[in-house]
Amino acid sequence: MGLIGEKNEYFKQISKAIEEAFFVGDIQRVGELINKCGNGIDNATICSQKAIYALQIGDTTKALKILEEGIIKHPFNSDIHYNLSYILNEIERFEDSIHHGILAIKYAIDKEKNLETVELVENILKSVRRKNGKILASVINKYKIEKCLLNERDYRIYPLNTQEKDQMRTIFKENEGNQYLFNMYQSMGVTSVDANSRFFFKSELIKGKENNHELQLVLDYPSVIPISLMEPQTKIKFYLNSKEYIFENTYLIHNKIHYIRISEPGNLVIQSDKNIFVGKPIQETMNNPSKRLVLQIFIDGLSMKFLEERGMREVVPNIYNFFEKGFISTNCYATSEWTMPSKATVNTGKYPSTHKLLHPALNYYSFEKYHKLIPEYFSEAGYLTAKISSNWRTNPAFGYYKGFDRILYQNFMGGMDVRDTIMETIEHIESFKHKSNFISISIMDVHNATDEIEQHLLAETKTDLSYRVKTNNKGVTSVHTMYDESKIYKYNLEIKRVDFFLGILFDYINKNYVEDDVVVLLHSDHGQTYIEDKDEILHSGRTKIPLMIKGKYVPNTHSNEIIELVDLLPILLKVSDLKLTDQIDGELPKIFGGNKEKEYALTQLLHPNQTYKARIEDETYVFRFETKEKVQFDLTFEVDEYEVSLINKETGEETSSTQSDIVDKYEEVIFQHIKDFIKWK
Repeated sequence: MGLIGEKNEYFKQISKAIEEAFFVGDIQRVGELINKCGNGIDNATICSQKAIYALQIGDTTKALKILEEGIIKHPFNSDIHYNLSYILNEIERFEDSIHHGILAIKYAIDKEKNLETVELVENILKSVRRKNGKILASVINKYKIEKCLLNERDYRIYPLNTQEKDQMRTIFKENEGNQYLFNMYQSMGVTSVDANSRFFFKSELIKGKENNHELQLVLDYPSVIPISLMEPQTKIKFYLNSKEYIFENTYLIHNKIHYIRISEPGNLVIQSDKNIFVGKPIQETMNNPSKRLVLQIFIDGLSMKFLEERGMREVVPNIYNFFEKGFISTNCYATSEWTMPSKATVNTGKYPSTHKLLHPALNYYSFEKYHKLIPEYFSEAGYLTAKISSNWRTNPAFGYYKGFDRILYQNFMGGMDVRDTIMETIEHIESFKHKSNFISISIMDVHNATDEIEQHLLAETKTDLSYRVKTNNKGVTSVHTMYDESKIYKYNLEIKRVDFFLGILFDYINKNYVEDDVVVLLHSDHGQTYIEDKDEILHSGRTKIPLMIKGKYVPNTHSNEIIELVDLLPILLKVSDLKLTDQIDGELPKIFGGNKEKEYALTQLLHPNQTYKARIEDETYVFRFETKEKVQFDLTFEVDEYEVSLINKETGEETSSTQSDIVDKYEEVIFQHIKDFIKWK
């Protein structure tokens, strides 16, 4: 039994003893055992036991706090939602009780648990009837709304909601006094989308507030005001320094966001006969950020191992030439094997085991509520923030609206490719060149090879017939697609195409900006499994990713220092002259001014219905860990049985039996990341 096995058995026995003490009513013993757990483990079982103990000693407030904090750590655990629903009902917070009761039903792992949670919700409704004489209308309404969660689609359905209903021109989100609304973008006569047409149209999201008939603004500088009608045939009047400008009710169409330029500073009054949405005024002032442009370029699925083996000068000459006099990491690693958890790590500076945005199908976890995202740092510093993206796993519904002033989105499957993304980026910069801009762009095109999609003229015309017929070799997911020479060939062509269009963007930046005024960062989220002929998934072709940066305070070097994707946030803040934060897991690499170099990089695979896997790589070894049992639907898994190996990178020798101290060291690292997810039979 390894170190994780020993720790698991120790805490499992404590939990079992707690159950036995509860059964015989020895509450004092329960308290002693819970204290014995300390902070060593806080999986869902221990969390519920702590809450029940607090209830037993009459501390409802503490029990509530334990469970509310538990939901952040265990968002898909039925027991915690059940217990939270029970307590909330007892303190007559009925609507919240209904919410967590429905989620307890949704996340129930078997028929017995499902029936138990259904009974709980029915009892809540009976309780409301008894205490109020009748069921309150608000509680019934909440119940009807929450029941929809049982059959919801996941957030990839955006810009529809999870019930497949159109959200155009309604308030999408509210956060810290700001509202967010999206509308169609360049759609001419199309005013809304459905489940099928959503792929083929762009949507535009802006930050602002709904205005009820009149709004007064004081503009100190010439400004652009984003405005969206919420209903057709709305009449709008502008009064600027006593001058009147009238837009009759057929002039401004309602299926787009209008940008109204106000060239003269002064007092502006906007009146309308129906509600309208007024975006945050974009004033022509720099607000003193130190950079005029900070550009984050994300290329989904780009492997650094592939670029190194094929030669960066050959495969991506435009990317290489742009970053050659900047920073290029030759030792940066993904923290997860796929997009959703990796991108959440980039945006929060936290490991997947911390931010918990992991589940491919379950949505009801607003991770942005608990974590600060990259654009928020730049918005607070005075930047105009924008996101131009076709990545369905980072659309606004997943929480990536927060911190952005403007978002342009279209699902990549509808055709928004690198060419479109680059042109929209350049147009955004040209439109708001007077501002300091933070722009995040996502490029999905290299996924075409992985997903066996052929839609780009440049790639198709360069693909030989012999590589067109060998298809249908896709795994259960793209992650599980194993070695395939045809895909490698097409992958190379798609990367070259991305590089070609990025060259246009780099030329534009070079012609319009002084290097000291710009930070450009390029990165990926993971590589590809099929580029190496290996039986494992977490090999270096998938875990090793590009990280390239250009800017004034960026070291001019090719660095072999170990960097994890979790470190991207502090790096970006540092090179952009923004204040670093200690509220994250990421660390500033030594080459950027950090205290020390990292000893290792960790990549984890934590996905329902797959075994949990982890890979730790240092200068000398690759350590692998894999459970025998698969991860359950609620993201928990057993660690009673698992396998480890420690491979010497130079010799290829398995050394776990002779290097037990290193094995124990890395098992401890993994235990600290998985202790919240451990499940006991």
